[in-house]
Amino acid sequence: MIDKLSIHGLKSIKDLTLECKKLNILVGTNSSGKSSILQSLLLVGQNIDTDNGYDLNGPLLRLGNFSEAYSSLLSEEKKYIIIEMVIDSITAQFTFPYLDDEITKCIMPFTVGFIHHMSFKDSLHYLSCSRIGTMDTYNKNYSHEMKFGINGEYVFDFLLKAKKNPFLLKDLIPIKYEDDQTLLGQVNYWLNYIIGAEIHVEDILKSDLVKVTYDTNGQKEKRPKNIGSGVSYLISILVMCLGSNPNATLIIENPEIHLHPAAQSRVTEFLYFIAESGRQLFIETHSDHIFNGIRAGIATKSMNKTSVAIDFVKFDEKQGTIVIPIDIGNDGDIENPQKDLFDQFNIDLNKMLGF
Repeated sequence: MIDKLSIHGLKSIKDLTLECKKLNILVGTNSSGKSSILQSLLLVGQNIDTDNGYDLNGPLLRLGNFSEAYSSLLSEEKKYIIIEMVIDSITAQFTFPYLDDEITKCIMPFTVGFIHHMSFKDSLHYLSCSRIGTMDTYNKNYSHEMKFGINGEYVFDFLLKAKKNPFLLKDLIPIKYEDDQTLLGQVNYWLNYIIGAEIHVEDILKSDLVKVTYDTNGQKEKRPKNIGSGVSYLISILVMCLGSNPNATLIIENPEIHLHPAAQSRVTEFLYFIAESGRQLFIETHSDHIFNGIRAGIATKSMNKTSVAIDFVKFDEKQGTIVIPIDIGNDGDIENPQKDLFDQFNIDLNKMLGF
């Protein structure tokens, strides 16, 4: 598990350090640096187990040239983007020195122990906010690099392979539903709990396509385009989290996309369950329902607050990214409230009450 993450010189980040836990929630206003924090992880992931590295541009992330990625807050004579991690008490520093705008080289330490957590081919998985939505069919995966795709484009094929071979992930899947311990059984348990649906996947023989249908609202085998779009966005999260290996690092942007508030709250329960199964999650969200879901879990003792880090990301007076760890009390109260930390409801309520 990543215990600490330090970033120097990346975009709006001059110097920043996060103390990490099993479930890490990044909140804050738009364009304050949340994505840059996630991008530091992706930079390490796409360079750590390749022969020559992808540097700033690769399969997980494309930042452009060095000048675009380097922080304008720094005026160093020698320019470096530095990402330092502590994993299982071992520290490693990944350095991207400025050579010129067309050439960047990632300098890495001996990283065998880090590959187990950060290899994008096996252990680091990322779902972008642009992930795939409703389609009649989905492509099969012939890539040897990614299991799920950064937009979730291969999760349906992964689910199909697990259906064909129920022992594919034997003893690796986090089990909540004891009656069906296959990946498909666990996905459908959570899909039904969160949103009241069940998925079916079929191989379209002699093609490169997978067919998907859903049971929902008492109707069988409905096409994805004939149900709410939130279901398709949710499936990517469920399959990636449940299908990842123990000790995996999972990065998810905006898990709340197209989901009803009640479903967002239940997604929070799912993410916490996955974090307690041995996977580590980094979540960027604008959802007060996910934020309050953590608070409610702590208050009801269904979640251990030592497993969760909530970091409020904001700009300082020089427009540099800083983080403020949010302290949640045993009763779910916010012990250090911040301006713009999901306070809009109270602001609007005061307007309605005439304050």
